[in-house]
Amino acid sequence: MSLGELKKMKLVAYTDISFNTKADGLDYDVLINPESYALTYGTEVNQKSAQGSSESITSFSKRSAQSLTFKFLFDGTGVIKRGGGGLLSGLAVQGLPADKPDVVQDFEKFKSVVYDYDGTTHQPRYVQLQWGPLLYNCQMTRMTLTFKLFNPDGTPLRAEADCTFQGVIDETKLAAIENRQSPDLTHIRTVIKGDTLPLMCYKEYGDSKFYYQVAQYNGLTDFKKLTAGTKIIFPPIAK
Repeated sequence: MSLGELKKMKLVAYTDISFNTKADGLDYDVLINPESYALTYGTEVNQKSAQGSSESITSFSKRSAQSLTFKFLFDGTGVIKRGGGGLLSGLAVQGLPADKPDVVQDFEKFKSVVYDYDGTTHQPRYVQLQWGPLLYNCQMTRMTLTFKLFNPDGTPLRAEADCTFQGVIDETKLAAIENRQSPDLTHIRTVIKGDTLPLMCYKEYGDSKFYYQVAQYNGLTDFKKLTAGTKIIFPPIAK
C-alpha cells in the first residue's frame, strides 16, 4: 500500500457471533469516510436503601455493552463519485450526470448489511466495521435516516443515516478477557498436561465431587483421559 492511499470504511456482514462466517455478498463500502465517530463506555449499578434510610447505597452491577456511533452519507446528485477520491473528485463535474446513483437503492444495500433480518439465525446479522486500525465487531441497535435534498418530483437526492452499533463478543472470548473467578459464573478452562476432571473441579468449586455434572454438561464420554488443549466449560453448580 502506498502512503497517502485513500481507504474507505467497509462494513461486512457475518452470520455468527464468533465472526467466522461471512454472509455471502453482503458488504458495503461507504461513499465518504465519516468525519468522526463516538465510542461510548458505561457501567450499570444497583441502588439499595436500608429501611428508614434517606440515602441509597450504590453497588456495581456490570459493564454496559460498548457502543459506537457513526453518521453515513448517501448521495444521488452525482457530485460525489464512488470509487474515486470522494467529494473532491466530483467538484469539476458540471451539472448532474445522467447516470447519477439512486439514493434509495444505495441505502437499501447498506440496510441489507446492517439491519435486514437473517432467516437462518432469526435476527439481524452481525457486522464488522473495518477502517484503518478500527476493527469493530457489533450489531446495529439504532438507525435514523434523514433526507436532505430532493428532486422537483420529491425523489431524494441526499440522505444521512445516524447509526449506533453495539459491540458484541462471544462467551468464550468474554470469559478469557474477564478471567472471571466467581463460582456462581460460567468459567471456561483449557486442559493442561496432568489435569484430571476431579482436580479441575476442585480448583473451580473447592470440591472434586462435581466432576460428574461437569462431564455431563460438556458431553464427555471418557472424562478419565483429558486431552491437553481441550476447552472445558464449568457452569454454576448449586452446592
